[in-house]
Amino acid sequence: MGTRVHFPKGSLSFRAACEQGIFEIDNVRLLTRLTRPGTHYLDVGTNIGLMSIPVLKAAADVQVISFEASPNVLSHLARTIEESPYRDRWTLVSKAVGATVGKTSFSLSSRENSLFDGIKSTQQVAAVSQIEVEITTLDHWWLNASKPEISLIKCDVEGAELDVLRGAWQCLAGVRPHVLLEWNRHNLRAYDCKPDALFDFAVEADYSLYALPTLVKVDSGRELELQMTFTESFLLAPGRSR
Repeated sequence: MGTRVHFPKGSLSFRAACEQGIFEIDNVRLLTRLTRPGTHYLDVGTNIGLMSIPVLKAAADVQVISFEASPNVLSHLARTIEESPYRDRWTLVSKAVGATVGKTSFSLSSRENSLFDGIKSTQQVAAVSQIEVEITTLDHWWLNASKPEISLIKCDVEGAELDVLRGAWQCLAGVRPHVLLEWNRHNLRAYDCKPDALFDFAVEADYSLYALPTLVKVDSGRELELQMTFTESFLLAPGRSR
């Protein structure tokens, strides 16, 4: 069954999908292979849904929860979900995700550059306005959803990834999902976040860290910084080699 994707006029993410054939194909392959039958997949920073649809298509009994706060894409994403053959298994949470619950400022770019919208402007493209949005944590969602089994979390929130992880501590400890995330040096600067912080988090949470798409294991903060010269995609896998 096909899914019609709705998007803002000139959407950068849709153009990228057209150019690539399949948007971020290596990451999509990993997502579909790591999402276990009968579990939940959390798509944090969904944008127009290109990293949710392949998972829904690959597994008939997976529940997808899409977290997206940007008004640049929300109406388009909601329409895609409503018209999708997967709408019974696809839920939209129209909130930002971080380390706290409440309200937060949110930086908007032009509609075609909505891929860069986030809590803080990373200055990769020009910010056009600041608004206030609701923010939640993955722990808050997980506890309120009665602690469902989660096999995979995808997190692409333009530099706020560490805050998302910090707000998911109980969830990560409780059900031990894999986490595929973007870790971009330029975006991290907006949050005063050091590049090696992801490795430190992995050690603290008892996760192993791998660079994608090669699945090279990262064993130190220095190795992480070196891998960041080649890739922005990393995988946290439960359990560390001791």
